Amino acid sequence: MAKRFTDTDKYKKPFIRSLQGPYKLLWDYLYHDCNHAGIWIVNFEIAQIYLGKDMQVNKEDALKYFNSGMKRIIEFNGGDSWFIPCFIEFQYGELNESNRAHKSAIQILKSSNLWDIFKGLSSPLQGTKYKDKDKDMDKVKDKVSKFKKPTLEEITQYCKERKNNVNPQKWLDHYTSNGWKVGQNSMKDWKSAVRTWENSNYQPKQEARYGNFMTTEELEKALQ
Repeated sequence: MAKRFTDTDKYKKPFIRSLQGPYKLLWDYLYHDCNHAGIWIVNFEIAQIYLGKDMQVNKEDALKYFNSGMKRIIEFNGGDSWFIPCFIEFQYGELNESNRAHKSAIQILKSSNLWDIFKGLSSPLQGTKYKDKDKDMDKVKDKVSKFKKPTLEEITQYCKERKNNVNPQKWLDHYTSNGWKVGQNSMKDWKSAVRTWENSNYQPKQEARYGNFMTTEELEKALQ
């Protein structure tokens, strides 16, 4: 039994989410039923048996939905076979003729007159890592770029609102000195870090060298 990689985030992708239930299942089925070169011998009668009678699909709608926004299915052999380029990209990355693990898939693509077509598609596909992947990465980058180091005034005001015993100056000095890290990770939410201090009565190891600090109320008055 052949084993293949699967994308655990696939149902979060805009393309998959946009599909109706039966076609979500069909797309997943194609990734399992195609050969290791991403070629599926079109047989909707068999596919329908595997999907179930309550998941009705047809060839025309499948091509319309799957090729919406970008070319995901390439028909050949008079429409009797489908080539799925993104299957290759996900399973192998960039195909390399010197890689023994890739040779069989490349030979099949060449014998099916798909190799040159795939190479023409692979550059934009590799460059964008598919539109869905780009969108997901953009979201991650946006979250990271949105973090803004708080000012002492902001920390003080937040501590006042929380009515906690966290020393704003000590908190700020601690995270400034460690490069705004929470453990091994970059800080994403400074307010959450403040709440962690108040909930655990956190005292950094560097406390001894900080000396005495004003309370939140005293610091607030000093900043006025």
